Amino acid sequence: MADQDNPQPPAALAYEDTGAAAALVYFDIVGAYGIMNGTVEIELATRILVPTANGLTDVKFLSSGRLRCSPTAAANLRNAIDAALKMLEAPQPQPDPVAASRMN
Repeated sequence: MADQDNPQPPAALAYEDTGAAAALVYFDIVGAYGIMNGTVEIELATRILVPTANGLTDVKFLSSGRLRCSPTAAANLRNAIDAALKMLEAPQPQPDPVAASRMN
């Protein structure tokens, strides 16, 4: 019971930057999503341009990544994406119009 009366704080998250060893995934759309056996599944796709024989270009999508995670990890990802999008909504500093102008 003494342990329940004085719970220990959770240990700090040990995060280590692996540098270039981590994959960088760029995507344009979420092609599909779902769940299987309690695992969240998200398919990421990237838009590509494919030249055709008649000189035109076809737009296609190809798989660029597959996310598989627990519901808790998916919620953490959603929260991180929401926080990053809020950063975009913050007013960006505008350059000083006098400093940006040129005199002839």
